Amino acid sequence: MNETIYGAMLRRRTLLTTLMAAPFAACGARKKNEAMNMRTSKAKAGDGVTIRYAVIGEGKPLVLLHGFSDQIDSWTEFGYVDALASAGRRLVLIDQRGHGGTSAPHDIDAYAPARRAGDIAAVLDEIGAERADIFGYSMGGWTALNVARFHAGRVDRLIVGGCHPFGQNMAFYREAVAGDIGKWIGIVEQLGGPMPARWKERVRNTDIIALRAAVAEDRPDISNAFSGFERPALFFSGGDDPLHDAVARCAEFFPDARFAEIEGCNHMTAFLRADLVALRLNAFLAERAPT
Repeated sequence: MNETIYGAMLRRRTLLTTLMAAPFAACGARKKNEAMNMRTSKAKAGDGVTIRYAVIGEGKPLVLLHGFSDQIDSWTEFGYVDALASAGRRLVLIDQRGHGGTSAPHDIDAYAPARRAGDIAAVLDEIGAERADIFGYSMGGWTALNVARFHAGRVDRLIVGGCHPFGQNMAFYREAVAGDIGKWIGIVEQLGGPMPARWKERVRNTDIIALRAAVAEDRPDISNAFSGFERPALFFSGGDDPLHDAVARCAEFFPDARFAEIEGCNHMTAFLRADLVALRLNAFLAERAPT
């Protein structure tokens, strides 16, 4: 794909700010307080990285993996915790390396796919979960794909949004964080509408050198790694996301996969519509019980 995610969306001007009224209206004082008071724990990766995570609810574990520059607080703030935990699941929220309360190495090699995936396996070990459902969006989707690639035996069901395994040029992200982090915040708000003040505060406090290291290398094509991955998989994308067609193709490369479209949304607004995403995700998890 020649166009990067955000470059293409900015040119297409799919600025769906009116769609954001409902998700942000749900992000009231209670959800902000829940995010601030979230009880977190630590796990240790094989290379010494310390990983911050939180466990919410009871039931079968469902790992949630956030996108670039984000962290676990957003799952509560944007409504995912309420929408998913209410279905009787044990949510495992993980700050990916370079983000939030997890270690932020400056070495580019620290962000290799196998190391990102290893962090998730380390958290599963820490909470005593042999297997889990894995859900990631955007950068989190890339990590989820690599968990399925390197630790397939730990995955019951795979959910990937706004990401694909066919390789991606990360130059736009590199340019977006080459200077002040304010440029990146501006891009996100141009695509998704005004973001909550606490989200912007969290992003401003992120180690920008670690963010640069996380996108220093392009994503390789790993699509041939999944011919033997037989667990149920759900891929989804906003209908106006330039990655839509590539994400839809994923069903061809996974033996037991399906695709869902989040209508009228771009890459950013698709994630912010927790109500629409959770509807599809809950239906998939209820229907495709692991054997």
